[in-house]
Amino acid sequence: MNNLGKNKQLILSKHPTGLTEIDDFEVREVEVPEISDGEILIQTHYVGVDAALRLIVRDSDEFLFRVQPGDIIHANVAGKVIASNNSEYNVGEFVNGSLGVQNFAISDGSDLEKCNTDLAPLGSWLGGFGVSGLTAYFALFDECKPQPGQTVLVTGAAGAVGSMAGQLAKLAGARVIGTTSSAKKCKWLIDELGYDVAINYNDHDWIEQLEKESPNRINIIFDNTGGVVMNESLKLIAMHGVVLLCGSTSQYTEDKMDGPSNYIWLGSMRARLQGFVIFDYIDRYPEARENMSKWINSGLLKIPEYCCEGDIDDFPETFRKLFEGENLGKMLLKLSNI
Repeated sequence: MNNLGKNKQLILSKHPTGLTEIDDFEVREVEVPEISDGEILIQTHYVGVDAALRLIVRDSDEFLFRVQPGDIIHANVAGKVIASNNSEYNVGEFVNGSLGVQNFAISDGSDLEKCNTDLAPLGSWLGGFGVSGLTAYFALFDECKPQPGQTVLVTGAAGAVGSMAGQLAKLAGARVIGTTSSAKKCKWLIDELGYDVAINYNDHDWIEQLEKESPNRINIIFDNTGGVVMNESLKLIAMHGVVLLCGSTSQYTEDKMDGPSNYIWLGSMRARLQGFVIFDYIDRYPEARENMSKWINSGLLKIPEYCCEGDIDDFPETFRKLFEGENLGKMLLKLSNI
């Protein structure tokens, strides 16, 4: 494998404080690994850039899948099998898995998923056709169960999950409101993804706007952000409403995470606060993808992506862009040397 050059790996240099800095990471160059019996070698084409990474690089013992200084940075990647000693995988097939931020990775195949690029482009298997889209699909249809005429609020509506959740709620016949961080994103949510209303939470009167747009209160709060937006929105939850806890991006960089103080509204409105983890539904991924593929092909569903091109070295800067709100949809790093 010497003709492949070096394998660049992104390593955590130190635990970040606040938003990550470039020097919180370092690039290590190692030889491209040789595979043993039962193993395959994957060349990375796309790296998924996920906000949850900030949660697991914290200097804390409270979270699973932690990354410590000296460890390779966790990430889901999609790439191509370029060598195989495993009868289940052929050279030339595309796969995705949690293989870390590196150019090349070895796997025994047990932690991989094959990507049918006839159903969706390779990068989309990390976003709207992957965990992000599947999260939106099962969280909405199995946990929230939106009904025609109901009002659904999606916080973090322009992100990887939110941009899919709003579209799926519309397919269910609901009226959909999204919160996001800029007027540009608000326009995009309405014009491109079909949101009924989009509200910039940086507006001083954003909660008044939300109240005006929710005269019959909010049946479902699909929360990706936590923090003030989620907390204030609880005041508008409808009778027997559902608050789905999908993410808490506003809290990931905080030393101390704050929970909602307006939970009293859950009691008075007989509402439900529901946690959610996508891996509970792993056996039903094919079902979701079959349905999403039909909607995509018929033009009813879009897979929004914000793709940055570069190399492994560019991941830290791309990750910062995610928290600075530059993305519309799923943030991806496409490796330019492919």
